Amino acid sequence: MNEHLSIAMDALNNYPIACKSLAFIAQSGNTIYKVTDPDNNSYSLRMHLSKGDALEGFWSKPEVIRSEMVWLQALALETDLTVPAPFKNNHGDFISNVNDVNCTLLRWVDGEQKPFIPTVEDAAAIGEMTGKLHRQASNWSIPSVFERPSFDSSRILQSLDKLGERSDAGMLNADDTALLQQAGQRVIAMMNTIERIAGNWGMIHADLIPSNLVFHGKGVRPIDFGACGFGYYLVDLGWTFSYIHPAFRDQLLQSYARYYPLPDSYIELLEGFFIAAQLETMNFWLGLPDWQEWLPEHIGKLAGREINAYMNGQSFLFSGRPYWE
Repeated sequence: MNEHLSIAMDALNNYPIACKSLAFIAQSGNTIYKVTDPDNNSYSLRMHLSKGDALEGFWSKPEVIRSEMVWLQALALETDLTVPAPFKNNHGDFISNVNDVNCTLLRWVDGEQKPFIPTVEDAAAIGEMTGKLHRQASNWSIPSVFERPSFDSSRILQSLDKLGERSDAGMLNADDTALLQQAGQRVIAMMNTIERIAGNWGMIHADLIPSNLVFHGKGVRPIDFGACGFGYYLVDLGWTFSYIHPAFRDQLLQSYARYYPLPDSYIELLEGFFIAAQLETMNFWLGLPDWQEWLPEHIGKLAGREINAYMNGQSFLFSGRPYWE
């Protein structure tokens, strides 16, 4: 029996469920097992570990994990969204510590995962779900003890520093990197002009990408809130648009606006947050062991398309060839 499986089985002893089967699912930010009980109810057992340095130690802190569980519980109780709702253990805590490994147990979310968003109907479903998510967040009172990261300009500056270092070392194209640096400074200036108020800043999922969306019937269910934190609500949309074809984005926004209002000048802001999301996630991508195999090409396409348009004052949100094509 490997060490992780042993920890998973010990962790389950802290919950009032019987385990019929335990299946390894994934290891990225967390190690995940699917647990099935004798009544065929399914659960997600998360071990807050990492296979590399992409996960910083901050994310494994008990209060940070516990805060994620608190928001998930609130979403499950206060919305009609199907989310991975957490379970408390026999001691009334969301976290079970086994051999210094923090573990959590959540509802398993059934549905279909898609590698990309293939239809306008799927995009509309994502817009509705995201609007409901932000509506709850804007009305939710943050508990007095609550610790999650903030997605602000400091994270973009970190990415720009890393990009500069890799470019200076000859690992990235200097012209592409220079364009990203210029775009980053423009995005930071934009973000610094936006006042943080309840209407535009609060808890966000921060990673609404296809692998974290589960389609069920005509709806979509968000999973993996492991990156959630404080940010502008448009950050969620900007990051999601990194995986939504320009032809589908207007329908997504129309569906979103039925549940949560878009601000004035939202197109200009969203284009900025699209660039911000791309730059911010470079922090993660540059920490992956294989980044040199694919990231330079990705950056080249991004620089030549969306970022080039952004720097030349040309709108790209609903038109143009996306960087992934």
